[in-house]
This record gives sequence, structure tokens and C-alpha cells, in this order.
Amino acid sequence: MLIYAFRDAHGAWHGDPHAEIYETQPGRGALTLPPTPPGGTPGLFDGQRLDVLYAACDLEASQDSYRLDDGGAFLATWHVHELLSPAYLPPHTEPTRASPAPQRTSSVKLELRSEDRRYGLSADFLGEGRMELTVIVCTLDGIVQGELTGELDACDLGEIGRLIASVPATAPGRSGAPDIPASTVKATRHGDAWTAETHDYLKDHYQAGKTPQELAQDLGRSEKSIRWKLHSLGLAPFPADLAPSQRTSPQPKAPKAYTVEEKRQTHPNAYKPWTPDDEQQLGERCAQGASLEDLAQEFGRDLGAIATRLLRINAEGPAADEVAGFGA
Repeated sequence: MLIYAFRDAHGAWHGDPHAEIYETQPGRGALTLPPTPPGGTPGLFDGQRLDVLYAACDLEASQDSYRLDDGGAFLATWHVHELLSPAYLPPHTEPTRASPAPQRTSSVKLELRSEDRRYGLSADFLGEGRMELTVIVCTLDGIVQGELTGELDACDLGEIGRLIASVPATAPGRSGAPDIPASTVKATRHGDAWTAETHDYLKDHYQAGKTPQELAQDLGRSEKSIRWKLHSLGLAPFPADLAPSQRTSPQPKAPKAYTVEEKRQTHPNAYKPWTPDDEQQLGERCAQGASLEDLAQEFGRDLGAIATRLLRINAEGPAADEVAGFGA
């Protein structure tokens, strides 16, 4: 049972009042929030008596429960929790490079719905002004349609949000790419480093409709290298057919529709943020000679997640050597 919506003292509903629930009628109760303590960060609804709805539903639960006025206690969805908890209030001013955001070790999770999609975002604060973002797009019945994970400085988040909002909602190939000669960015020998100009060429021409095969020819690189680089830049899905366990497959299989819950039946930690302790332990186990399959089993994640993380932390060992060439 989750608290999935509430009505404030002014009669406005918040959370997900129209969520699909597994009950004939939702449970109802009252939740009186205490006033903001002296010197504390004020919450949006501190001191108010809220009317709450709770029921069994498919929304993701937070780790915090709320005790109702009648004594009953229920977990809240992440959407409700972020509204009720002062820790999730946005800052009054955006952080800058001169004055970065304060170090935090907590996580934030948000969820939005459209007519046919659910959009989930989790932000894991890594310290030193860094954060890791994971975005998952699902159908309303939980089938994953896309995912995106990346790490960035917290001070850049606002500008990146504005950049994403400015992207035209058109299919790739409908707008031309800048006229940058391929000869100026083409690799002249195997292993040439990727430059900012090469990244720009790759992004612009991929978004304009060029295929990985065409880009490989333009840039003097292998198609495998192009596909991994597109994935690392957040422009293409994870190339599952290039993962170690599937290299010998003659033909890549069509991706199977799955839900987050189904994936966690075989990989319990799928989509969960990596902690610094997790990364340290992963690097140590890799250096000790653990294989990719051993690491996937120990850390409860799939081979692709392990391979990506080994590259990110510059791990050393047989498993890291096996995947080191993927992003070259």
C-alpha cells in the first residue's frame, strides 16, 4: 500500500491522483505535517493537514513511510515523498562554478506520466559537485522503451535541461548537419584519440540520419567503435550484440520487451545507482582476476552494466581488458 496522492489545505491535489490502482476504492486518511523547526529548511506543506489517498499500485515506492493521524503508517511513492520532504526542495538559486552545490550523498527520484508513457529520473549525488543521472522511459504497463545514464557536474544541470528542451521534436534525418568536411576529423591511424571536433561531427551527422556504417567510413573507424561511442554520448541504446557474451552470435537478436521488475528477478541491482563503495569493490575484484560473468553475478547487474562501469572507473584486470576496446 502506497500513499500516491494528497490534497493540500487549499484543496489542490498533488502526486498522482489518477494513478491506476489495484483496489476498488483507495484508502483515505489525514496526515498532519509538523511546522518547520527553527533554523530548518521549510517544506512546501509544513504545518498543513493533508487528505491522502493510499492503495496498492505500480508506482515506485520511496524508502520513507508516513504515519497518518489515525496511527496507520504507509510508504509513499517517490513523487509524493519528494513533495513532502524538505530535502527534495529545489534550491533558491542555481549553483555556479564559482559557488558549486553543497556536497550531498542522497538520491532523488522523480516520475512523470503522459497518455502512454512513464518517465522516471533518479539523481545520485556523488559528492564534490558531481551527480549521476539515470532516465528510464516505460510504457504505462512497465515495458522499458529507453534508458539513459550519465555523470555530470551539478552546476551544469540547468543548462543541460534548457538544451534538451530546445531540441526540435522531429525524427532524425529531417534537418541537415553542418557542412564539416570529414577529412578534417578522419582518423589517420588505428587508435587515434577522439577530439571535440570528431564528437561534434559524429553527433551532428548521426542526428541528421547517417548510419553507423556511413559514419565509420567518414571517420576512418570501425563500425563497432562508432556504435560504442554513440552509446557513450547518450545518442544510441546500449549495443547489446557487441557485449562479450554475444560476440560470436551470427545475428543479433531483437531486443526483448521487459519491465524493470522482470529484469530485477535475474539482476537484483538493475538500474540502481552505483555507490563509491560499489565502484571500489568492483575495481578490486576486477584486479583480483574476476571474470565479467563473475562480476555480473556478484554485483547483481547484467554484463553491459558491468562493462560500462569498468570503462568508467578505468579498472585494471582481465575483465577490464576484455571490454577496453569497445569505446576506442
